[in-house]
Amino acid sequence: MYLHAQQWVSSVKDTDIAPIYLLYGEESYFIQQVIGQIEDLLKKKYEDFDKNTYDMESTVVQEAIHDAETFPMFTEHKLTIINRASFLTGQAKKEELDHQVEVLQDFVEHPVEFSTTVIIAPYEKLDQRKKIVKVLKNKCTTIDCSPPKVQDMQSMITYLAKDKGLDLSGSVIELLLERVGEHLDALDHELEKLALYFENDHVTYEGAEELISVHAETSSFTLMDAIVELQLGKALQILKELKKQNEEPIALLALLTSQIRLLLLCKLLKEKGYQQQQMAKQIKSHPYAIKMALKRERRLSESVLKEMIHSAIKVDEFMKSGKMDKWLALEMFVRDMSQHIQERKYN
Repeated sequence: MYLHAQQWVSSVKDTDIAPIYLLYGEESYFIQQVIGQIEDLLKKKYEDFDKNTYDMESTVVQEAIHDAETFPMFTEHKLTIINRASFLTGQAKKEELDHQVEVLQDFVEHPVEFSTTVIIAPYEKLDQRKKIVKVLKNKCTTIDCSPPKVQDMQSMITYLAKDKGLDLSGSVIELLLERVGEHLDALDHELEKLALYFENDHVTYEGAEELISVHAETSSFTLMDAIVELQLGKALQILKELKKQNEEPIALLALLTSQIRLLLLCKLLKEKGYQQQQMAKQIKSHPYAIKMALKRERRLSESVLKEMIHSAIKVDEFMKSGKMDKWLALEMFVRDMSQHIQERKYN
């Protein structure tokens, strides 16, 4: 059986406990949702069960399988979670462990009744050429935990909100995307706050604006907008809010620099004729981030973006060497960039 995580969680029944699950995809929120649902199913069927987790970057798979096929001593059932199964991908790892995948294959073909096993490959793709991947997808319940596509983010937020009894307007959904971005764990947390505050009342935009936190990564987008649009006061206010949240200025500079680099890369690839999805694969960035970058890159020239990156490198050196207070250095960088853009715009 193959389903996306969202479909599986909403359709699974109490009796639907498979012996082995294969989870793949990069969205940790979906992975945790599926694992939580599997545990709930087991709790309904068994009074108690053992649970052991193995990381395949530090433990060989045959050790995990040995545990999974060993009868539990004091409980009726056991849950074995095999995490970061990179041997299912084409990725090369340094100091690879000697994973005997034939042991896993034999276990998949002959599962035991007293054990439920979850194999997690939190990566974009599996290597479909590998025999073990073919066997797993054929024999296991396969659940796709890939992140939502850009065009599905609004409907995804609506789905999460309804699960908490919230009916959100389009403006509140846009506010969530602006402040939190595509991170489902963070979105779920912000929706929980809205549910606790509004309970059964209508969620107003004004109330949501007061409650929804500005996350550092997405605030770098908003900060970039303020700099480009020559709204220095707004940019400095964003820095002030982030300082109140005890964010680290060096990390904020790194985020801001990564956004500038993203704008530059999108501009260069756009000139070469790349489309949005092609850019996302080439840069290895979330499609939503690419979508937002393409809205911003047209406002700045290639030379200005390169100068901003060069300036950010210098400010990073000042921060790390202790030559200047970190927050002061970050504020000066924002001021200088805004002034530089203004001069290039009107000269």
